Amino acid sequence: MILAFVLTVCAALPVMAQGDYDEGVVEEPRVRKGGSVRLEFRDIPAEDKANVDGPYQVSNDDGTIMLPYLSNRVRVVGLTARQLGDLVRKLYQEQKIYSRPIVMAHVGSDDETQQLMTRRITVSGYVNAKKVVVYRPGITLIQVLLECGDISTYGSRYIQVTRKGVTRTYDYFSAGDRSIKLLPNDQVYVPERGPWEGRPSKLLP
Repeated sequence: MILAFVLTVCAALPVMAQGDYDEGVVEEPRVRKGGSVRLEFRDIPAEDKANVDGPYQVSNDDGTIMLPYLSNRVRVVGLTARQLGDLVRKLYQEQKIYSRPIVMAHVGSDDETQQLMTRRITVSGYVNAKKVVVYRPGITLIQVLLECGDISTYGSRYIQVTRKGVTRTYDYFSAGDRSIKLLPNDQVYVPERGPWEGRPSKLLP
């Protein structure tokens, strides 16, 4: 009888698929020919930062930039900030210039970057560190939760996301739900874990 009740409650929870929440997601800025990008390096020798940190002009001809110490120009046109950062880090590692650099990339004008920095996502409830997370284009639900130290021992797997007054519920253990993209001013709330709430041993689809 109890098991049947639990199954009924779980089935009634409005868990949404990723596709239901992608509407309205803003397209990430991408590197364009003739534009500029800005790179910031961490975990590299202090004396090198002045040489590698800063803005880089993207070629109007082939969409490339020239980075210090690398043997060839790097084609970057069409990349998002995250893709650009990953590419630059990989190249510096492959050419054995830096062992484990952290590269933060910014695409677009300084005004656009500053506008993004003023957007926030509020996280509360049963997380290890309640905080306000700076919005980044493409940031996902799981990334926001991990920036808050993840859900706590007493946190529910059913995460509530409120956008423009509408609240939807997502399953922490669903790979699809984890990867939903959040928007500025979204509110993420982790309720208290229910007494009959299970913890799957592996991620669900």
